[in-house]
Amino acid sequence: MALFLVLIGAGLAASNLLGSHYSIIGSVASFLALFVAFQSWKAADNASRKTDEALQKMQQISQETQQLVERSNAVEGHIDKAVTTISDATRQLYHGFQPIMTEICKFLDDAKGSEYVAILTDSASIGTFYSHHHQPPLNPRETQALTDRIQALLVDRARDAREFYMATLTTEETSELFPPTKEANTLFHSYAQGVWKQFHPELQITAAEWNEHRQAHYRVLHAVEQAFQETAAQHTDQTQAQLPPHYATSVLPLQLFIRADAQANEPFRALVVFLGQYNLDRVADARAMQTADPELVRTFISMFESLTGQDDMPAYRELRRRVPL
Repeated sequence: MALFLVLIGAGLAASNLLGSHYSIIGSVASFLALFVAFQSWKAADNASRKTDEALQKMQQISQETQQLVERSNAVEGHIDKAVTTISDATRQLYHGFQPIMTEICKFLDDAKGSEYVAILTDSASIGTFYSHHHQPPLNPRETQALTDRIQALLVDRARDAREFYMATLTTEETSELFPPTKEANTLFHSYAQGVWKQFHPELQITAAEWNEHRQAHYRVLHAVEQAFQETAAQHTDQTQAQLPPHYATSVLPLQLFIRADAQANEPFRALVVFLGQYNLDRVADARAMQTADPELVRTFISMFESLTGQDDMPAYRELRRRVPL
């Protein structure tokens, strides 16, 4: 405003001195033109400065992003290295039905007298449905010997383990319906039927094939439950908590064999068979992994507890509080 008034005064004085008809409006217009030009320059300068700042920030963000990517790659490299190290140190990988069945036998045999044994599998008659219907056919004498040995070891572990838990897919012991209802027969709908289709895509599973396996499942299951009841004194904590040895589950992401025993050289050990209802498309290429990493085995124990509903049982939670793994 001071500059504006000075300019007006100068304009009036010049007008009187020169005796001209200088317009006040012209003075004001000139000032406004100068003012607008000044503001335009200032705005352009500010915009240029802000653009430079923005570019600097973008460069800074780019550098930070690049650093984050480098750090992420470094961390990923460390993780890959750690996984490789763990794999080399604590895991053995197995491919094929017979090598896996052999390892299951050895695992159950080594678990003799353990404090805790937990098994998550398709049926109590482990491996029999797979071996009977495998294409091309497997050696019946060898596979029969393996599956029979596994069933015998299951009964033995039900006798001598302080805590023994086995979870299998749900099915009815007797039923006139075929195919059986989906809700009560996930063993059929989520496993047996899928295995059959992989080996016999052109055929439908028959009632005779299904009933043969269901009866085999219950023969082993009854033998396990009977052995557990006959040696109740061996499972004092579990029997006092009224926790049964068998649980039915409708979900089988993979098959688990878990052993925990503080007296063993490796207190925690798990054998994981990557064959469940979610990867039946790879049924002809069965794979398994064994680990003694405590944290990984505890993760598998938590998975087992969740799938069987044990983590919701007050009696089981109290048992774990008194006898932690």
